[in-house]
Amino acid sequence: ADAIDSTFVSSVGEYVDRFEAMMCRYTGASYAVATVNGTAALHMSLILANVKRTDLVITQPLSFIATCNAISYIGAEPVFVDVDENTLGLSAEKLEDFLKKDCQKQGNQAIHKKTKKRIAACVPIHTFGHPVNLKKLVEICEDYAIPLIEDAAESIGSTYLNRHTGTFGLMGAFSFNGNKTITCGGGGVIVTNNKEIAKLAKHLTTQAKVPHPWEFVHDF
Repeated sequence: ADAIDSTFVSSVGEYVDRFEAMMCRYTGASYAVATVNGTAALHMSLILANVKRTDLVITQPLSFIATCNAISYIGAEPVFVDVDENTLGLSAEKLEDFLKKDCQKQGNQAIHKKTKKRIAACVPIHTFGHPVNLKKLVEICEDYAIPLIEDAAESIGSTYLNRHTGTFGLMGAFSFNGNKTITCGGGGVIVTNNKEIAKLAKHLTTQAKVPHPWEFVHDF
């Protein structure tokens, strides 16, 4: 009732700020930016990672369709790498095999040999909250200069090596949909330790509006 009386019930306002601060405290991330849902959090994370149209994004075939939808919204294409049986998440070994066999390093990027397209990001999913082998995945992605974005939609409360999921990659995307461990009816959050990414994420998720008393100028 207090939030409704304040007239700020979404996007910005005291309660959104409190929610973001609580996510930082709980996950240990330096920054958190609220989004309309988990798919939007993942979509925006890919944009912030500089994924472009026709780029390739590695993810896993065992998933809800929202992960691929977020990739397709940009015009990028998903590349499926198999999961590990013990985690149900993206296999580090299969990822390494795929990159060695089907891709090559070219400058500071990884290129798919057959299509000549850039591997622009890797999106493992912590399926049902089970953390993937993040240590190995981070090492592989760093070696190939591929931004790692964690789909942590189902893993609020999950830790790996005493750190919360979503904080190992460049960004992590959480969901608070009705079927999640914690629900707000809807909603999502991007977490990151990168100050510039967080600042741009907040700007873009609030319509890229330049602050002004009356003018509506959007610079992105």
